[in-house]
Amino acid sequence: MSDRSARAVVFAEAGRLDLRTVTLREPAADEVVVETRFSSISAGTERLLFGGALPGFPFLRFPLVPGYEAVGVVTERGADVHDINVGDEVFVGGSMCYTDIAAAFGGNASQLIKKASAVVPLYGIPMAHAPLIALAATSLHGIRRLGDIRGKRIGVLGMGAIGQFAARFALDAGAIVSEADANPERLGHIPGVTPFTLDVKPAAPAHGHPVPRTEHGHGAPANDAFDVIVEATGKSELIATCTDLLAMRGSILLLSYYDRLECNFVPVFLKEPSLVVSREWDHDDLLLARDAIADGRVAIADLAGDAYPIDRYESAYAAAFGDPSTLKVILQWA
Repeated sequence: MSDRSARAVVFAEAGRLDLRTVTLREPAADEVVVETRFSSISAGTERLLFGGALPGFPFLRFPLVPGYEAVGVVTERGADVHDINVGDEVFVGGSMCYTDIAAAFGGNASQLIKKASAVVPLYGIPMAHAPLIALAATSLHGIRRLGDIRGKRIGVLGMGAIGQFAARFALDAGAIVSEADANPERLGHIPGVTPFTLDVKPAAPAHGHPVPRTEHGHGAPANDAFDVIVEATGKSELIATCTDLLAMRGSILLLSYYDRLECNFVPVFLKEPSLVVSREWDHDDLLLARDAIADGRVAIADLAGDAYPIDRYESAYAAAFGDPSTLKVILQWA
């Protein structure tokens, strides 16, 4: 029986958060042990987990360790590991290394065990910023799903961290990029990205009339319709609204996780868009995102907020789940 242990953030049950000691299994010969320095909270996926609202995942059972965005220092390597060294700073995209608790996806702990082939050396990216490699790779995976976008007009709806990275990678790929968000404070952070305004008209409630809402951009898009709309708000009802600004047979990239897809069908029917679903990263997305950040082509520092010491985990989760002005919340483990 293993005597390895770690401190971990635990969702004890739906709606209840804890910090406790958990037991780790022994590492295999092809694995490394990583002492976590920083991890980050996924305001989308972890909020759904916390509410017990990720149906269909077989490992979703309480209590569980959440998180898939950790970085740290390699403290041990297995006998079959030759390209990762003790002392290397690496990104770890979650870990199923616990013996006494479920992992979904297991990254918010003080020590992690992972196959050496799955960790990503940081190449000098500051560890306090590097947990964002996960969201960068997720956004890049979606942008790559669109194929060659050089010269295409792309509108990004929802300028949280995922939307911010999507806009940056689309620019890096040669696209003409515009942005919109319900929170105007999230706009204007990326040189070369122009704003657009999207009038959102929700379905009428049972009593009364719908109240139009505006996704701000302090301006209008150029005359040409968008070739692609990137939906990064997580609100599937906006899919139909996006088609108002989309070229005939353009594409809508779904760059969020949705509990259900619900939208008016007629606008979609009339424009015949392609719906491009993007799950998460492949390993090569992690490497490409890491390289783009390390060589300065894609900025990351402005997206990482101040780190919360792990003993303030409750305040950190409150900010991540409840403060719309916060793009990303970082936990500091050591």
